[in-house]
Amino acid sequence: MPTVTSAGAEIYFEDFGDGTPILFAHGAGGNAAIWFEQIAVLSDRYRCIAFDHRVFARSPADPATISSEQFRDDALAILDALDIEKAHLVGQSMGGFTCLRLALDNPDRVLSLTMSCTSGGLPNTNPSPAMKNLTTSSGRATSGVIGTMSAVTAADPVRLRLYEAINSFNTEFSWEYLRGLRGPALADLGKLQIPVLFISGAEDPLFPSDLLAGYVPHFPDARLEIVADAGHSPYFEQPEAFNTLLEAFIERGNPG
Repeated sequence: MPTVTSAGAEIYFEDFGDGTPILFAHGAGGNAAIWFEQIAVLSDRYRCIAFDHRVFARSPADPATISSEQFRDDALAILDALDIEKAHLVGQSMGGFTCLRLALDNPDRVLSLTMSCTSGGLPNTNPSPAMKNLTTSSGRATSGVIGTMSAVTAADPVRLRLYEAINSFNTEFSWEYLRGLRGPALADLGKLQIPVLFISGAEDPLFPSDLLAGYVPHFPDARLEIVADAGHSPYFEQPEAFNTLLEAFIERGNPG
């Protein structure tokens, strides 16, 4: 099982394909396995790396060590172990905290940044009721996240069961561990001179598209794309549409 040691924890990662690297950072409802429909499609053209954040699935760690900065360092440890100088970053929900922090603090390591259904910890003065319910919940049940799926996904019991099965690997996780996660200030974003793509699910109740649209003007080069028939997890709910948007975007940031 491939791992890298970072601040006393063994961080699990997967590495598929060749070409320009893409680093995938999952959300709190998943782990590295959740990216199966991106890796299967993109790994014949790109080097696709996915990992389990500390405390999730195959990366056991002390929950007290969770922070955006430590997530950043864990991701950098993987890139260093693989001798990867620069990568495209793709962060889903919680993973957006990891990727935005890494991009701001180590811009020389980043080719582009994709923020999928995430604020990355940027200020949100009016969180939605669904967000309030999720962040005040305890335990590791997926019921809160399952409730953020689109109507189309909610009507597919096989799809929902798959999501729950992947989440079941997170045996040591509890939602309360994420309450201390913090992100940057809006004023910090002007220095980020890489292309940024926000992807929103049209039915996402956690990070609605109008919230994400409000962040776009604070970046020098950013835009928002909205995926129809998707809630909080468009990479899982509408993978073909998500992959098409992602590949078209990252080609902008490829060297040469």
